[in-house]
Amino acid sequence: MPKLSKEEYIIKAAKLYGLGEVEIGALRDHLSGRMPNDFIVRRCQYLFDLYDIYVSTEYNEPIDPDEKGIINLNDYAYECSKRRLDKSKIGKEWLISSNLEAYLITSRPSENTDIRNKFIPISKVNNFLLPQIAKQMGLDATVYYKGVYTDEYGTLSTHHLTKNFLNDDETLIQGTSIIKDNPKRKRVNFEAQLETVDRYVKKHYKKHKLPQEEQDKAREEIRKGLIKQSIYNKFVFNQNESHEKWGLVQSKDKRLRLAPIFSYDYSAGVEPYNPYVRVVEGRRYDIETFMLHFSKEQWFKDWIATKVVTFDLSQAEKDMTRRTGVELNDEEREYYDFLFGKMHEKILTVCEVNYDRNLVEKLRKQKLGDKLLKIKDNVTGRVQEIKEIKQKRKSLQDELDEYEDR
Repeated sequence: MPKLSKEEYIIKAAKLYGLGEVEIGALRDHLSGRMPNDFIVRRCQYLFDLYDIYVSTEYNEPIDPDEKGIINLNDYAYECSKRRLDKSKIGKEWLISSNLEAYLITSRPSENTDIRNKFIPISKVNNFLLPQIAKQMGLDATVYYKGVYTDEYGTLSTHHLTKNFLNDDETLIQGTSIIKDNPKRKRVNFEAQLETVDRYVKKHYKKHKLPQEEQDKAREEIRKGLIKQSIYNKFVFNQNESHEKWGLVQSKDKRLRLAPIFSYDYSAGVEPYNPYVRVVEGRRYDIETFMLHFSKEQWFKDWIATKVVTFDLSQAEKDMTRRTGVELNDEEREYYDFLFGKMHEKILTVCEVNYDRNLVEKLRKQKLGDKLLKIKDNVTGRVQEIKEIKQKRKSLQDELDEYEDR
């Protein structure tokens, strides 16, 4: 594949970096010779430095994990961009390599993050395992890799890296730009979210005079995608579904698509120190009721049957290890198996009774009754143990009193 010209390269890099239209326009004028501009060259010197590497014998191969699934940043020439991150707020910073690949750098869960210490080990694994579960369900999801960097003083730092999911000239429209988010609310109204997004897409396509058939297709695909993502979030116990955690992607021609899943924070039981748990509210909060509601749409039942019922944790683990080099230890495997096994069982139950609402409710009450009965048995047994201990203490006290009387 022929290399980009200098003008093509610099302009593409500037867009990736997140420069504004005025600066990009000044770059175009300078590169074309219409209006030389030494200031914009100094302002964007890092882009010209990347281009010099791009056309030299030092040109880097595409960023790729090694055989252990690790990306060593010392092996690549790149620049870090904070400008683009200002718009997305979904990580620490972007890096752009000399071959114009963009990766998002995120901080590894640690004592310095808002995650409770006991959940840090699981949180570290979530970024690698949960994308593979999403892909099993047929969902587009960002995949994270381990990244390492050694500075000039020999200090090693580790990060989580994910490749940019935006193509050329695409922009991320976060949910917060579509729906006004109230951080004080502990629940997100999913039905209202669907309606608001649908109105937004419809208005957007009309504003930009895009074909009606494309508008209809986009509205349908985005709606289905949001429903699927909600099932996924319930399945992996994602407790933070705020409107910062999803979005739409706008292409150069103004068409819209649902952004892939890009946030796995506070999933699989992970809790923050400062509680700001955001989950879907209302009568469709639990996964069984959610499934019953959308089962009237045949596509939903077909997707559940072909992509969700077939969930296989061991396969997700194999896919994770193959792509990222990360492996689960026995304790982690047992934890995930228990957690996701419970949710998978609920999905199977709804399918096995053919989405019969009465049977689902009956089984739920039966399970609840069994649980209450077990609790009652445990309490009764504990009470009996306490009685026996008290009797034994009384017997010993009587023997002691009798001994002292002698």
